[in-house]
Order: sequence, then structure tokens, then C-alpha cells
Amino acid sequence: MPLKGVRMKNKASVHAPISPSLLALYIDTLVMAIGFYMLVPILSVYFITHLGMSTALAGSIIAVSGLAQNGLRFFCGIAADRIGYKKTIMLGVGIRIAGFTLYGIVDNPAGYAMAAFISGLGGAIFHPASFGAYARTTSEQMKTKIFSIRETLSNVGFILGPVIGMFLLRLDFTLVCFSSAFMFFLAFLLSWILLPKMDGERIEKLDLIPIVKRIVKDKAFLGFCFLIAGVWTLNVQLYLSVPVRAEKLLDHVDSVAYLYMAGALFMVMFQIPVLQVLTKKIHQLKIMALGTFILGTSLLMFGFTIGFWLMLGVVLIFTLGQMLVVPTMNHLISKFSDSKSFATYFGFTGWSFAIGGFLGNTGGGFLHDFAKESPYSFVPWITLFLFGSIISIIFFKKGITRLQANMRVDGETNTAKEG
Repeated sequence: MPLKGVRMKNKASVHAPISPSLLALYIDTLVMAIGFYMLVPILSVYFITHLGMSTALAGSIIAVSGLAQNGLRFFCGIAADRIGYKKTIMLGVGIRIAGFTLYGIVDNPAGYAMAAFISGLGGAIFHPASFGAYARTTSEQMKTKIFSIRETLSNVGFILGPVIGMFLLRLDFTLVCFSSAFMFFLAFLLSWILLPKMDGERIEKLDLIPIVKRIVKDKAFLGFCFLIAGVWTLNVQLYLSVPVRAEKLLDHVDSVAYLYMAGALFMVMFQIPVLQVLTKKIHQLKIMALGTFILGTSLLMFGFTIGFWLMLGVVLIFTLGQMLVVPTMNHLISKFSDSKSFATYFGFTGWSFAIGGFLGNTGGGFLHDFAKESPYSFVPWITLFLFGSIISIIFFKKGITRLQANMRVDGETNTAKEG
């Protein structure tokens, strides 16, 4: 009977209006996305074309941020579940303000690496708390849609951010950094004023050990994390491979901002309807396999594009892959978790993003530098395509049965525990 009652409550919440908590999270997401995309997508452009860094060095600096943000997310997720989501979000945003400000002050690779680490640390602190807040304020039936809306808002920031950033870059890189930091300062104020308290679960220290043991023993979840690392290796190529190709093919590398903007606009328009159709007909793990294959295929196509319009078409194909994998991945992570450890599970997957981001940025950088010095210019693109195909096949053939057998189906296990 308790289980039935909880299900009826969740069913009714599907059609409930947006709660004030969810609305506050949406606003926060949008503001931070604009600030983030004003700076981060143009870092590789600035490092490579303005400062003359090698692709490998630029990719390594960017990888520092990813390692810090994603490598520390697990511990930050545990902290978020304990001390509360609002406090954790505000702390992380404050640290990111310091990191983005430092980008505008330093003028050497070591300084940029330090700024990358600090800004990544800020993201490590507030990201799992943010996802945990979304999961806690959303019914199970609505999670895929809510995460899709979150990605849509993030991509509204992706539409505006790079264009604003490129415009400011023509004036001064420091202005870009300070403007991005100001957007996060605005997000800090909005979080303080609008977000509800969202206290932690008051987990005792000794209770953390069973949580960690449960995750480590969950072979299905660890397998899923392994696959996520592969997906993220492909995903980060948007910030590295696209500028590299644009520098070679386009008269003005600043045009990459318009490619990003077009991709984000495409995602905003089609993210929710595409996923709504697919989730009714295809299992979410198969959607992950399809999206990963599309990412790899689009990277192969990048290697053979000529001119702005063909690059635009391939960017849209790449964006389609992102539309499928990112919100679906977030929903699947929440299915492995329970209601008391959302941020912990989202945090643990940060190691997958750290590994994937490091491989994608540093490995991709070395591949592109190798291609410049040899007649085999197609090597990076072929390699990325084959890598994506392998991950997609593992998702579809070998991973899906085990994952389906061990995953909490539609949150019923969690619901039963709570009931």
C-alpha cells in the first residue's frame, strides 16, 4: 500500500506546475551557462591563435580544469549530500569566480594552468550539488524531461556566451575573463536569494563507508562509468577539434563562435521533442549507444569538411549526438542512486569525465600536432571515429543486458524504500 500511494503521488506530480525550487535552479543554470560559455569555448582559440601555443599544450591546460572539476566531484558530491545543496552551490560558485578572474590576471602557461585548476575546483563543488538538487525536486517520471530542460537552458547560454566572448576577445582577453567572473557573481547572488535551503541528509561519518562500498561493489554502475569516460572523450572534442579545423579552413577563426551558436540553437529547438519521441520507443541505453555513434561519425566527417557551411552541418550532427547522450546519461545516473545520495553518485561519475576529458584533450591535442607534421592528416579523425564506434558497440551489445538487470527500473526500488 505505501508503494502504491507513493506512485500515485509521483503520477500526479507529472502534471504539477513548476515549483519555486525548480524555477530557481533553472535561472541559476542559465546565468552560469552564459558566464561559462563566454570564456571556456574560446580558451583554445585564444591559446592557439593569439598566444601561439601548440595544440598539445593548449589541450593540456584545458585538461587541468577537467581533471580538477571531474576528479574531485565524488568527494564534493559526498560533502553536498551532507551539508546541503544550497551551501555547496554557493561555495563552488565563489571559487569559480576566483578562477575565472585569475585567467585575466596571469600571462603564462603555468598561471593559466593554476586558473584552470581553481575554476575546475569550483565546478567540482557546485556541479554534483546542482544535479542533486534537480533530482531531489523532481519526480522520477519527469527526470528525463527536467534534465532535458536543464540542457536546453545550458545551451541558451551556449548560444549567447561564445558570441559575447568572441566580441569581447577582440577588445581584450582580460575583459572576457572578468565578464565571465561577473556572471558567476550574479549567479552567486541569485543562489543566495532564490534557492531554498535544501539541508543535507546529516549522514554520519561512519555512514559514508557503506555508501562508498556500495558504489565500488556495483559492477553495473562501474561499467556504466567506464562507458561514460569513452563518451566524454568524444564530447570534449567540440572545444578542441572544432577550433583546430576552423583555423585550417576558415578565413576568420572567430567564426567558430557562430558554429557553436548554431549548434546550441539547434539543441534548444529540438532537444526535448527528439528525446520525448525516442524515449517512448527505445531503451535509454540504446539511446546512449546511438548518440555515441553519432558523435564518432561526426568527428570523422570533420576531417573531410571544406568551408564554413559543411562545418556547420557537421556541428549540427555532433550536436544531435550530444542531445541524445547528455540528458539520458544524467537520468541513468540518477537511476543507479537512491534519494539520499544523488550528489554522491553524480560526483563519482566525475572520475569518468576526468579520465575522458584528459584523454580527449591531451590525446586529441597530440593527434592533431602529429597530423600537422605528417601527410596523414586523417589520423585524428579516423582514430576518434573508431574509438566512438567501439564504445557504441560495447554500450549496445555487451553493456546493455548487465546494466538493465542491475539498474533500478523507473525508480521503483527507490520508491519502495521511501514508501
